[in-house]
Amino acid sequence: MSELQIGVLILGGGVIALVVGFNVFQEWRFRKRTQQAFARAHDDVLLGVPKNNVRDGVRADRMEPVLVDAELEPEDDEPMFEPQLPEQTPFVREQALPPRQEPAAQQLDVPVIDEEDEAELAMDSADHQALVVAMLDPSLDFIAEVVFHEPHELAAMPRFNVGKRTQLIGRTERGLWKVAEALPGTRYKQINISMQMVDRSGAVTEQELAAFCQQVSRFAEDHDAAVSFPQRQQKLVAARELDRFCADVDVLIGINIVPKSSIEGARLRSFVEAAGLQLEPDGAFHYLADSGNTLYSLVAADQMPFTFHTLLDKSFPALTLLFDVPRVAGGVDVFDRAVYFARQLAQEFDAQLVDDNRRVLSENGLTRIRDQLLHIYGSMDDRGIAPGSVAALRLFA
Repeated sequence: MSELQIGVLILGGGVIALVVGFNVFQEWRFRKRTQQAFARAHDDVLLGVPKNNVRDGVRADRMEPVLVDAELEPEDDEPMFEPQLPEQTPFVREQALPPRQEPAAQQLDVPVIDEEDEAELAMDSADHQALVVAMLDPSLDFIAEVVFHEPHELAAMPRFNVGKRTQLIGRTERGLWKVAEALPGTRYKQINISMQMVDRSGAVTEQELAAFCQQVSRFAEDHDAAVSFPQRQQKLVAARELDRFCADVDVLIGINIVPKSSIEGARLRSFVEAAGLQLEPDGAFHYLADSGNTLYSLVAADQMPFTFHTLLDKSFPALTLLFDVPRVAGGVDVFDRAVYFARQLAQEFDAQLVDDNRRVLSENGLTRIRDQLLHIYGSMDDRGIAPGSVAALRLFA
């Protein structure tokens, strides 16, 4: 072999080594940039969800905590709240909760991604998970994951015959999570189906959970999909604990306004609407936050619904101002506003603020109520369930 051939071989080997080295360098630089792009300084949004430990799942009428009057000071070693029957309540009564609609029909207000907007969104995996948590909360919901073997279009939305609220979200072909809908051209890789484990009717039972799993499994089988469930017993235990906690803070305050003579409906409507309340389909006047959630409401003490017709030709012997404690954001300040409005009503209609035993409410009693509300809201904040939040509105519905 001549020196020229040897030189050419050496030169060729050098070129090959250079190319390999350059490729290794490019690969290392690309890997480094990728790691930096996907690094997150914050905790994982799913693993970091606070655990809501918590109500027993016995389906029975719950006795809510009763707020006591300042004149009847409890002993230091007694709890601040004592379960009592309504006729024993010396101050603020526990209102009976109105009949609830079927929880499964309720829809949670969550962000919905329109199909035409999908192409404009570039959401990374962290955004996907954040959206999942916003719609379905692992601390409140039992979540089944249904994964299709091929992208699948829903011909119709499935219905689940259970006594709790259900919600479906889907991951489209483009990898975007959205509320699942049966729309032509929309195909899903995965559907997550949730059942809320706790509401005001109590915690989910083992039989209800088993029935839900059977129905989801049947849906997955009909669509040739794989399905996975959380560990049932752990979820049942967590639901009972959450139910117990909710029972401890689930208080509905009612302040009675009793005039010397019955209040004419037309005059009442004029005054109440001027104060910013509006008549809602449930037959009560509601003072609403900017979000549309009720801060406090006014009803007839005899539970007769207000209608435009009854307000024209009827009079009302007494009114009740309702304050649903766990459902109100900014609770104590809103309670002060509700009390101020009750006093305005009393002044306008020559009435008194009284309890269910027709005893006048004292300033000391109202102050004590306010202090106990601070205690309730502190407990809710410690649990990670902010008053008036999406989680609170779901749990106390």
